[in-house]
Amino acid sequence: MVKLNPSKMPPLPILVTSLSVSAALLGDAMLYVVMPSRPELWHLTIVQVGILLSINRLVRLLTNPLSSVFVERYGVYTPFRISLLASLGVLVAYAFSKNFIVLVFARLLWGTCWSVLRLVSQWVASDQSTEENIGLNLSSNASIIRIGSIGGAVFGGLLSDYLGYEVAFMLFGMFTLIGFFIWIRRSGYQHREKLIKKGRKATEFIGVLKDSNVLILSISSMLAGLVFSGLIGATLGHFLRYKYGLDFDFILITLGVATVTGFALGMKSCAEVFVGPFGGYLSDNYGRYKTLVLSSGFTSIGLIGLGGFDSLLGIFAVLILVFVMGVMLMMQLLTLVGVVANDESRSQVFSVYNTFQDFGSALGPLVGLSLITANLLPMVYSISGVSLFLLILGTCIFLNKRKPPSVETT
Repeated sequence: MVKLNPSKMPPLPILVTSLSVSAALLGDAMLYVVMPSRPELWHLTIVQVGILLSINRLVRLLTNPLSSVFVERYGVYTPFRISLLASLGVLVAYAFSKNFIVLVFARLLWGTCWSVLRLVSQWVASDQSTEENIGLNLSSNASIIRIGSIGGAVFGGLLSDYLGYEVAFMLFGMFTLIGFFIWIRRSGYQHREKLIKKGRKATEFIGVLKDSNVLILSISSMLAGLVFSGLIGATLGHFLRYKYGLDFDFILITLGVATVTGFALGMKSCAEVFVGPFGGYLSDNYGRYKTLVLSSGFTSIGLIGLGGFDSLLGIFAVLILVFVMGVMLMMQLLTLVGVVANDESRSQVFSVYNTFQDFGSALGPLVGLSLITANLLPMVYSISGVSLFLLILGTCIFLNKRKPPSVETT
Protein backbone atom coordinates (compact mmCIF):
# COMPACT_ATOMS: atom_id res chain seq x y z
CA MET A 1 0.00 0.00 0.00
CA VAL A 2 1.36 3.43 -0.96
CA LYS A 3 1.51 5.96 1.87
CA LEU A 4 2.56 9.58 1.84
CA ASN A 5 5.22 10.49 4.37
CA PRO A 6 4.00 13.42 6.52
CA SER A 7 7.59 14.61 6.94
CA LYS A 8 7.68 15.29 3.20
CA MET A 9 4.57 17.46 3.10
CA PRO A 10 4.96 20.93 1.54
CA PRO A 11 6.67 23.62 3.66
CA LEU A 12 4.90 26.72 4.97
CA PRO A 13 5.78 29.09 2.06
CA ILE A 14 4.10 26.70 -0.39
CA LEU A 15 1.04 26.27 1.83
CA VAL A 16 0.33 29.96 2.40
CA THR A 17 0.97 30.83 -1.25
CA SER A 18 -1.29 28.05 -2.50
CA LEU A 19 -4.08 28.94 -0.07
CA SER A 20 -3.97 32.61 -1.08
CA VAL A 21 -4.31 31.70 -4.75
CA SER A 22 -7.08 29.29 -3.81
CA ALA A 23 -9.05 32.11 -2.18
CA ALA A 24 -8.66 34.30 -5.28
CA LEU A 25 -9.95 31.44 -7.44
CA LEU A 26 -13.33 31.16 -5.67
CA GLY A 27 -15.14 33.71 -7.82
CA ASP A 28 -13.83 32.38 -11.12
CA ALA A 29 -14.85 28.83 -10.21
CA MET A 30 -18.35 30.00 -9.32
CA LEU A 31 -18.66 31.82 -12.64
CA TYR A 32 -18.04 28.58 -14.56
CA VAL A 33 -20.91 26.97 -12.64
CA VAL A 34 -23.53 29.71 -12.66
CA MET A 35 -23.00 31.62 -15.91
CA PRO A 36 -23.36 28.72 -18.42
CA SER A 37 -26.39 27.30 -16.58
CA ARG A 38 -28.07 30.67 -15.80
CA PRO A 39 -26.92 33.21 -18.43
CA GLU A 40 -30.15 35.17 -18.01
CA LEU A 41 -28.92 36.43 -14.62
CA TRP A 42 -26.47 38.68 -16.49
CA HIS A 43 -28.79 39.21 -19.50
CA LEU A 44 -26.35 37.26 -21.68
CA THR A 45 -26.70 34.88 -24.61
CA ILE A 46 -24.93 31.51 -24.50
CA VAL A 47 -22.56 32.75 -27.23
CA GLN A 48 -21.57 35.71 -25.04
CA VAL A 49 -21.01 33.29 -22.16
CA GLY A 50 -18.63 31.28 -24.32
CA ILE A 51 -16.68 34.44 -25.14
CA LEU A 52 -16.48 35.52 -21.48
CA LEU A 53 -15.30 32.11 -20.30
CA SER A 54 -12.61 32.04 -22.99
CA ILE A 55 -11.28 35.58 -23.13
CA ASN A 56 -9.57 35.43 -19.73
CA ARG A 57 -7.54 32.50 -21.05
CA LEU A 58 -6.81 34.03 -24.43
CA VAL A 59 -5.35 37.16 -22.84
CA ARG A 60 -2.92 34.95 -20.96
CA LEU A 61 -1.19 34.22 -24.25
CA LEU A 62 0.18 37.74 -23.75
CA THR A 63 0.22 38.07 -19.97
CA ASN A 64 1.97 34.76 -19.24
CA PRO A 65 5.30 35.79 -20.84
CA LEU A 66 4.96 39.29 -19.39
CA SER A 67 4.37 37.87 -15.92
CA SER A 68 7.61 35.89 -16.11
CA VAL A 69 9.49 39.08 -16.98
CA PHE A 70 7.89 40.95 -14.08
CA VAL A 71 8.67 38.18 -11.60
CA GLU A 72 12.30 37.98 -12.69
CA ARG A 73 12.68 41.76 -12.60
CA TYR A 74 10.68 42.66 -9.48
CA GLY A 75 10.58 39.44 -7.48
CA VAL A 76 7.52 37.48 -6.42
CA TYR A 77 6.36 39.68 -3.54
CA THR A 78 5.08 42.86 -5.21
CA PRO A 79 3.47 41.30 -8.33
CA PHE A 80 1.69 38.73 -6.17
CA ARG A 81 0.27 41.34 -3.77
CA ILE A 82 -0.96 43.57 -6.59
CA SER A 83 -2.62 40.66 -8.36
CA LEU A 84 -4.48 39.53 -5.24
CA LEU A 85 -5.85 43.03 -4.65
CA ALA A 86 -6.79 43.50 -8.32
CA SER A 87 -8.79 40.28 -8.24
CA LEU A 88 -11.14 41.94 -5.74
CA GLY A 89 -12.15 44.47 -8.40
CA VAL A 90 -13.00 41.59 -10.70
CA LEU A 91 -15.44 40.17 -8.14
CA VAL A 92 -17.17 43.54 -7.84
CA ALA A 93 -17.74 43.58 -11.61
CA TYR A 94 -19.11 40.03 -11.57
CA ALA A 95 -21.53 40.91 -8.78
CA PHE A 96 -22.89 44.27 -9.88
CA SER A 97 -22.50 44.60 -13.65
CA LYS A 98 -24.72 43.15 -16.35
CA ASN A 99 -22.95 45.05 -19.12
CA PHE A 100 -21.19 42.68 -21.50
CA ILE A 101 -18.29 45.07 -22.21
CA VAL A 102 -17.64 45.64 -18.50
CA LEU A 103 -17.64 41.89 -17.95
CA VAL A 104 -15.19 41.46 -20.84
CA PHE A 105 -12.74 43.88 -19.20
CA ALA A 106 -13.23 42.14 -15.85
CA ARG A 107 -12.35 38.81 -17.44
CA LEU A 108 -9.29 40.33 -19.11
CA LEU A 109 -8.14 41.67 -15.74
CA TRP A 110 -8.70 38.31 -14.09
CA GLY A 111 -6.67 36.58 -16.79
CA THR A 112 -3.80 38.97 -16.09
CA CYS A 113 -4.05 38.39 -12.34
CA TRP A 114 -4.14 34.63 -12.78
CA SER A 115 -0.97 34.67 -14.91
CA VAL A 116 0.94 36.18 -11.99
CA LEU A 117 -0.76 34.22 -9.20
CA ARG A 118 -0.22 30.85 -10.84
CA LEU A 119 3.36 31.57 -11.90
CA VAL A 120 4.37 32.74 -8.43
CA SER A 121 2.79 29.69 -6.80
CA GLN A 122 4.66 27.38 -9.19
CA TRP A 123 7.87 29.36 -8.70
CA VAL A 124 7.61 29.08 -4.91
CA ALA A 125 6.81 25.36 -5.06
CA SER A 126 9.78 24.73 -7.35
CA ASP A 127 12.04 27.00 -5.29
CA GLN A 128 11.25 25.00 -2.16
CA SER A 129 11.88 21.60 -3.82
CA THR A 130 14.61 19.13 -4.68
CA GLU A 131 14.51 16.67 -7.59
CA GLU A 132 13.36 13.98 -5.15
CA ASN A 133 10.20 15.81 -4.03
CA ILE A 134 9.42 18.26 -6.84
CA GLY A 135 6.55 16.10 -8.11
CA LEU A 136 4.90 16.03 -4.69
CA ASN A 137 5.41 19.75 -4.04
CA LEU A 138 4.23 20.95 -7.45
CA SER A 139 1.19 18.68 -7.40
CA SER A 140 0.40 19.64 -3.80
CA ASN A 141 0.55 23.31 -4.77
CA ALA A 142 -1.86 22.70 -7.66
CA SER A 143 -4.13 20.63 -5.43
CA ILE A 144 -4.35 23.17 -2.62
CA ILE A 145 -5.17 25.90 -5.13
CA ARG A 146 -8.08 23.79 -6.34
CA ILE A 147 -9.70 23.98 -2.91
CA GLY A 148 -10.89 27.32 -4.27
CA SER A 149 -12.47 25.51 -7.20
CA ILE A 150 -14.38 23.26 -4.80
CA GLY A 151 -15.61 26.19 -2.73
CA GLY A 152 -16.51 28.25 -5.77
CA ALA A 153 -18.25 25.41 -7.59
CA VAL A 154 -20.18 23.83 -4.72
CA PHE A 155 -20.91 26.76 -2.42
CA GLY A 156 -21.09 29.26 -5.28
CA GLY A 157 -23.85 27.25 -6.94
CA LEU A 158 -25.76 26.85 -3.67
CA LEU A 159 -25.41 30.49 -2.65
CA SER A 160 -26.43 31.64 -6.10
CA ASP A 161 -29.59 29.53 -6.10
CA TYR A 162 -30.68 30.45 -2.57
CA LEU A 163 -29.13 33.84 -1.64
CA GLY A 164 -28.17 35.36 -4.97
CA TYR A 165 -24.91 35.43 -6.88
CA GLU A 166 -24.12 38.98 -5.66
CA VAL A 167 -23.90 37.77 -2.05
CA ALA A 168 -21.71 34.85 -3.06
CA PHE A 169 -19.16 37.03 -4.87
CA MET A 170 -18.90 39.43 -1.92
CA LEU A 171 -18.33 36.56 0.52
CA PHE A 172 -15.61 35.17 -1.71
CA GLY A 173 -13.99 38.61 -1.79
CA MET A 174 -13.65 38.47 2.00
CA PHE A 175 -11.72 35.20 1.73
CA THR A 176 -9.39 36.79 -0.82
CA LEU A 177 -8.63 39.62 1.62
CA ILE A 178 -7.88 37.13 4.39
CA GLY A 179 -5.53 35.24 2.07
CA PHE A 180 -3.79 38.50 1.15
CA PHE A 181 -2.97 39.39 4.76
CA ILE A 182 -1.84 35.88 5.64
CA TRP A 183 0.50 35.73 2.66
CA ILE A 184 2.25 39.06 3.27
CA ARG A 185 2.95 37.99 6.86
CA ARG A 186 3.87 34.32 6.53
CA SER A 187 5.20 33.62 3.03
CA GLY A 188 8.80 34.51 3.84
CA TYR A 189 9.32 36.19 0.47
CA GLN A 190 8.88 39.80 1.57
CA HIS A 191 12.64 40.01 2.12
CA ARG A 192 13.47 38.53 -1.29
CA GLU A 193 12.22 41.41 -3.42
CA LYS A 194 14.70 40.94 -6.28
CA LEU A 195 15.20 37.37 -7.48
CA ILE A 196 17.20 38.28 -10.56
CA LYS A 197 18.80 41.68 -10.86
CA LYS A 198 18.23 41.93 -14.59
CA GLY A 199 15.22 40.13 -15.94
CA ARG A 200 15.18 38.55 -19.36
CA LYS A 201 13.31 40.09 -22.25
CA ALA A 202 9.86 38.88 -23.24
CA THR A 203 11.23 37.84 -26.64
CA GLU A 204 13.25 35.08 -24.95
CA PHE A 205 9.93 33.42 -24.18
CA ILE A 206 9.92 32.04 -27.75
CA GLY A 207 13.49 30.83 -27.39
CA VAL A 208 12.46 28.37 -24.68
CA LEU A 209 10.52 26.43 -27.32
CA LYS A 210 13.81 25.50 -29.01
CA ASP A 211 14.05 22.83 -26.31
CA SER A 212 12.07 20.00 -27.91
CA ASN A 213 11.23 18.53 -24.49
CA VAL A 214 9.54 21.76 -23.45
CA LEU A 215 7.80 22.07 -26.82
CA ILE A 216 6.21 18.62 -26.88
CA LEU A 217 5.19 18.80 -23.22
CA SER A 218 3.62 22.20 -23.88
CA ILE A 219 1.68 20.87 -26.88
CA SER A 220 0.41 18.01 -24.72
CA SER A 221 -0.63 20.47 -22.03
CA MET A 222 -2.53 22.49 -24.65
CA LEU A 223 -4.74 19.57 -25.64
CA ALA A 224 -5.10 18.45 -22.02
CA GLY A 225 -6.16 21.97 -21.10
CA LEU A 226 -8.69 22.04 -23.94
CA VAL A 227 -10.26 18.75 -22.89
CA PHE A 228 -10.01 18.77 -19.11
CA SER A 229 -10.20 22.42 -18.07
CA GLY A 230 -11.82 24.09 -21.07
CA LEU A 231 -14.30 21.69 -22.60
CA ILE A 232 -15.52 19.74 -19.55
CA GLY A 233 -15.22 22.65 -17.14
CA ALA A 234 -17.14 25.14 -19.28
CA THR A 235 -19.74 22.97 -21.02
CA LEU A 236 -20.92 20.64 -18.26
CA GLY A 237 -23.65 22.99 -17.03
CA HIS A 238 -24.86 23.58 -20.59
CA PHE A 239 -24.82 19.83 -21.25
CA LEU A 240 -26.81 19.03 -18.09
CA ARG A 241 -29.37 21.74 -18.84
CA TYR A 242 -29.85 20.42 -22.37
CA LYS A 243 -30.22 16.84 -21.13
CA TYR A 244 -32.37 17.36 -18.01
CA GLY A 245 -33.71 20.93 -17.90
CA LEU A 246 -33.49 23.61 -15.21
CA ASP A 247 -34.56 21.54 -12.18
CA PHE A 248 -33.70 18.12 -10.76
CA ASP A 249 -36.35 16.44 -8.59
CA PHE A 250 -34.94 14.15 -5.93
CA ILE A 251 -36.83 12.30 -3.19
CA LEU A 252 -37.49 15.25 -0.89
CA ILE A 253 -35.98 18.28 -2.58
CA THR A 254 -35.66 19.99 -5.93
CA LEU A 255 -32.22 21.28 -6.93
CA GLY A 256 -31.47 23.83 -9.64
CA VAL A 257 -29.15 23.08 -12.53
CA ALA A 258 -26.55 25.51 -11.12
CA THR A 259 -26.43 23.56 -7.86
CA VAL A 260 -26.10 20.19 -9.62
CA THR A 261 -23.44 21.58 -11.95
CA GLY A 262 -21.65 22.96 -8.92
CA PHE A 263 -21.56 19.55 -7.28
CA ALA A 264 -20.34 17.95 -10.50
CA LEU A 265 -17.50 20.44 -10.96
CA GLY A 266 -16.87 20.20 -7.23
CA MET A 267 -16.01 16.55 -7.79
CA LYS A 268 -13.43 17.67 -10.34
CA SER A 269 -11.90 20.02 -7.80
CA CYS A 270 -12.00 17.34 -5.09
CA ALA A 271 -10.02 15.10 -7.41
CA GLU A 272 -7.51 17.90 -7.96
CA VAL A 273 -7.16 18.41 -4.21
CA PHE A 274 -6.98 14.80 -3.03
CA VAL A 275 -5.67 12.90 -6.05
CA GLY A 276 -3.13 15.52 -7.15
CA PRO A 277 -0.50 14.92 -4.44
CA PHE A 278 -0.88 11.16 -4.89
CA GLY A 279 -0.27 11.60 -8.61
CA GLY A 280 2.89 13.57 -7.90
CA TYR A 281 4.04 10.91 -5.45
CA LEU A 282 3.55 8.15 -8.03
CA SER A 283 5.45 10.22 -10.56
CA ASP A 284 8.39 10.64 -8.18
CA ASN A 285 8.53 6.99 -7.18
CA TYR A 286 7.04 4.70 -9.84
CA GLY A 287 7.77 6.26 -13.22
CA ARG A 288 6.48 9.36 -14.91
CA TYR A 289 5.83 7.87 -18.35
CA LYS A 290 3.88 4.79 -17.33
CA THR A 291 1.67 6.82 -14.98
CA LEU A 292 1.05 9.38 -17.72
CA VAL A 293 0.05 6.80 -20.35
CA LEU A 294 -2.27 4.89 -18.01
CA SER A 295 -4.00 8.03 -16.76
CA SER A 296 -4.54 9.34 -20.31
CA GLY A 297 -5.99 5.98 -21.38
CA PHE A 298 -8.57 5.90 -18.59
CA THR A 299 -9.41 9.57 -19.19
CA SER A 300 -10.12 8.76 -22.83
CA ILE A 301 -12.38 5.84 -21.87
CA GLY A 302 -14.37 8.07 -19.53
CA LEU A 303 -14.83 10.81 -22.12
CA ILE A 304 -16.06 8.29 -24.70
CA GLY A 305 -18.62 6.96 -22.22
CA LEU A 306 -19.84 10.36 -21.03
CA GLY A 307 -22.59 10.67 -23.62
CA GLY A 308 -23.75 7.07 -23.30
CA PHE A 309 -25.77 7.37 -20.08
CA ASP A 310 -29.29 8.71 -19.66
CA SER A 311 -29.32 8.59 -15.85
CA LEU A 312 -27.74 11.37 -13.83
CA LEU A 313 -26.06 8.82 -11.54
CA GLY A 314 -24.44 7.14 -14.54
CA ILE A 315 -23.09 10.46 -15.79
CA PHE A 316 -21.72 11.27 -12.33
CA ALA A 317 -19.99 7.86 -12.16
CA VAL A 318 -18.27 8.47 -15.50
CA LEU A 319 -17.33 12.00 -14.44
CA ILE A 320 -15.56 10.62 -11.37
CA LEU A 321 -13.38 8.46 -13.64
CA VAL A 322 -12.67 11.39 -15.98
CA PHE A 323 -11.83 13.76 -13.12
CA VAL A 324 -9.57 11.36 -11.19
CA MET A 325 -7.62 10.19 -14.22
CA GLY A 326 -7.53 13.69 -15.73
CA VAL A 327 -5.92 15.05 -12.59
CA MET A 328 -3.34 12.25 -12.63
CA LEU A 329 -2.56 13.15 -16.25
CA MET A 330 -2.14 16.86 -15.56
CA MET A 331 0.12 16.21 -12.56
CA GLN A 332 2.47 14.05 -14.63
CA LEU A 333 2.83 16.74 -17.29
CA LEU A 334 3.43 19.44 -14.67
CA THR A 335 6.07 17.35 -12.92
CA LEU A 336 7.92 16.63 -16.17
CA VAL A 337 8.04 20.35 -16.91
CA GLY A 338 9.30 21.07 -13.40
CA VAL A 339 12.11 18.56 -13.85
CA VAL A 340 13.10 20.00 -17.23
CA ALA A 341 13.28 23.58 -15.90
CA ASN A 342 16.51 24.68 -14.24
CA ASP A 343 16.96 27.60 -11.82
CA GLU A 344 17.74 30.13 -14.55
CA SER A 345 14.92 29.15 -16.91
CA ARG A 346 12.28 28.28 -14.33
CA SER A 347 9.91 31.20 -14.80
CA GLN A 348 10.24 31.13 -18.60
CA VAL A 349 9.60 27.38 -18.88
CA PHE A 350 6.57 27.50 -16.60
CA SER A 351 5.23 30.48 -18.55
CA VAL A 352 5.54 28.64 -21.86
CA TYR A 353 3.84 25.57 -20.43
CA ASN A 354 1.07 27.65 -18.84
CA THR A 355 0.50 29.61 -22.05
CA PHE A 356 -0.01 26.50 -24.15
CA GLN A 357 -2.34 25.07 -21.52
CA ASP A 358 -4.29 28.34 -21.37
CA PHE A 359 -4.68 28.42 -25.13
CA GLY A 360 -6.19 24.96 -25.05
CA SER A 361 -8.41 25.87 -22.10
CA ALA A 362 -9.59 28.98 -23.95
CA LEU A 363 -10.62 26.94 -26.98
CA GLY A 364 -12.83 24.69 -24.85
CA PRO A 365 -15.61 27.21 -24.09
CA LEU A 366 -15.46 28.61 -27.63
CA VAL A 367 -15.85 25.17 -29.18
CA GLY A 368 -18.33 23.78 -26.67
CA LEU A 369 -20.55 26.83 -26.14
CA SER A 370 -20.16 29.17 -29.10
CA LEU A 371 -19.48 26.86 -32.06
CA ILE A 372 -21.10 23.52 -31.16
CA THR A 373 -24.75 22.85 -30.29
CA ALA A 374 -25.47 20.95 -27.09
CA ASN A 375 -26.62 17.77 -28.86
CA LEU A 376 -23.15 17.39 -30.41
CA LEU A 377 -21.24 17.61 -27.12
CA PRO A 378 -21.07 13.81 -26.52
CA MET A 379 -19.39 13.37 -29.92
CA VAL A 380 -16.96 16.21 -29.15
CA TYR A 381 -16.12 14.60 -25.77
CA SER A 382 -15.34 11.27 -27.49
CA ILE A 383 -13.18 12.74 -30.26
CA SER A 384 -11.20 14.86 -27.80
CA GLY A 385 -10.61 11.87 -25.51
CA VAL A 386 -9.17 9.69 -28.28
CA SER A 387 -7.03 12.56 -29.60
CA LEU A 388 -5.64 13.24 -26.13
CA PHE A 389 -4.61 9.62 -25.58
CA LEU A 390 -2.85 9.39 -28.94
CA LEU A 391 -0.93 12.62 -28.34
CA ILE A 392 0.16 11.58 -24.83
CA LEU A 393 1.28 8.19 -26.13
CA GLY A 394 3.31 9.87 -28.87
CA THR A 395 4.82 12.30 -26.35
CA CYS A 396 6.00 9.49 -24.09
CA ILE A 397 7.48 7.55 -27.01
CA PHE A 398 9.33 10.67 -28.17
CA LEU A 399 10.74 11.48 -24.73
CA ASN A 400 11.64 7.87 -24.02
CA LYS A 401 13.61 7.55 -27.27
CA ARG A 402 15.56 10.70 -26.44
CA LYS A 403 16.02 9.47 -22.86
CA PRO A 404 16.82 12.91 -21.43
CA PRO A 405 18.44 12.27 -18.03
CA SER A 406 16.75 15.29 -16.49
CA VAL A 407 13.27 14.05 -17.35
CA GLU A 408 12.88 10.34 -16.60
CA THR A 409 13.81 9.47 -13.05
CA THR A 410 12.74 5.86 -12.85
